[in-house]
Amino acid sequence: MDPMIWNYVTRASALIAWVLLVISVTWGILLSTRILKPNDNPGWLLDLHRWVSGLAMAFTALHVWSLLYDPFAYFQIPDLLIPFRSSYTAIESLGPWPVALGVICFYLMIAVQFTSLMLKALPRRFWKGVHYLSYVVVMVVSFHAGWTGTDTRAWVYRIVAIVLIMLTTIALFVRILFPKSARTLSATVEGRRPAQLSENLTTMKIANIFTPATDIRAIDFVLPNGAQLQTWVPGSHITLHLPNGLKRQYSLCGDPADRSQYRVAVLNSPKSRGGSKWIHEELNVGDTMSISGPHNHFELEPSSEYLFVAGGIGITPIKAMLESLPNRREWRLLYAGRSRASMAFVAELEQAYPGRVTVHADDVMGGPPNLDALLAGFKGEVYVCGPEPLLNALIARVPADRLHFERFSAVERSADEPAKPYEVRLARSRTNFTVQPNESLLDAINSNGGALISSCGEGVCGTCEVRVLDGKPLHLDSVTSDEDKDEIGVMYPCVSRSRSDVLTLDI
Repeated sequence: MDPMIWNYVTRASALIAWVLLVISVTWGILLSTRILKPNDNPGWLLDLHRWVSGLAMAFTALHVWSLLYDPFAYFQIPDLLIPFRSSYTAIESLGPWPVALGVICFYLMIAVQFTSLMLKALPRRFWKGVHYLSYVVVMVVSFHAGWTGTDTRAWVYRIVAIVLIMLTTIALFVRILFPKSARTLSATVEGRRPAQLSENLTTMKIANIFTPATDIRAIDFVLPNGAQLQTWVPGSHITLHLPNGLKRQYSLCGDPADRSQYRVAVLNSPKSRGGSKWIHEELNVGDTMSISGPHNHFELEPSSEYLFVAGGIGITPIKAMLESLPNRREWRLLYAGRSRASMAFVAELEQAYPGRVTVHADDVMGGPPNLDALLAGFKGEVYVCGPEPLLNALIARVPADRLHFERFSAVERSADEPAKPYEVRLARSRTNFTVQPNESLLDAINSNGGALISSCGEGVCGTCEVRVLDGKPLHLDSVTSDEDKDEIGVMYPCVSRSRSDVLTLDI
């Protein structure tokens, strides 16, 4: 074999590993910030990120191995494994530092890769701390490549290096400017204030109505002109503006890839206040209706393993999540209900996902499911949608950082202190006013020119989301945890108030 072949392998593998490392970090940033939503797919991003990371590690290992046989490098095994052991230098004034940086980066890459493979067995914060080292690696590798490489004078190498450094810089800026993960609400991630704009009502036509289970109506909405609809991601809901003046939110349960229609499934609730009752009794194929959305506060976060728990009509958002996941993703579903006859899409799900779907009908099993047995040994993300007892049972069993849920109705919450008047400042409109103890913050905002839209009025749908610039809100809604709201700086004024004397809002 021509000994020069190892010199070519050394140089080529180093450049390929650098390219793959930059792509891996860039994809990881897209994964963590989700700045391309709703046009991306978290499962696809996660798969590609892992695949490219593994490939970068493989080419790095090839680069290290080929150095042993490169006739121009003269490396021994200790030189490749011990920092500052090698005497090789391309720039005399820098001494052993360039090669030492490469050795250190090699170990950091191993640490990142190993902890990612052991993610289920490690504390989440520890894994995340080690994973942040990938940013250090991708920056330091640039210096290692420039200070040790023999191709730095070649114009092709310089162009590639400049592109990689620029891409790394842009990716890091994106990570700094968009620091929040997929759990972040839309106002922060997308830099917009959806509740302070018009509701963007769309007139849609009912193309089909069918009954997937007892007392459940599935409705397909299309645009009258047959045009494609806005893209949406699993967990999204739309708001139906009913002719009787009510607004009701329903999760989209169709295929997210199908942009020809929106599908919702509506339970005829015995506790209906006029919404589901009207839909079941008055709505017909061919009717038109005003719809706003989609909106999403129940997004599917990237994970290597999922456990989905649906109670009754809570299957609707979870069904869309299942349809968006790649076949190789590990997941299982517990679908619970009073009886099979009352459970929508149950046969369809069992047929589509054999071995992954467990159906628990209370009338057959004699009682509720055994959640302790279900959760035993499970370390992935848990998604649940269903009645309050089911949610509370899982909240008591699953760590908050791994549990994601959506409620049907508001939780009964009361303030831990007497209501008092407080001052509100609208930063954009430069308006100040006082909210009285018995006055709704939402009403006060709209009475003073805020034009903040709302839908449920109960702190469930999240439509009236507004950003808090200063002050401390008193959260009384049921949209997300209070910690999450405080972390990203939002509140829902339809039911919430201010704990501080002055509250400044981004309106």
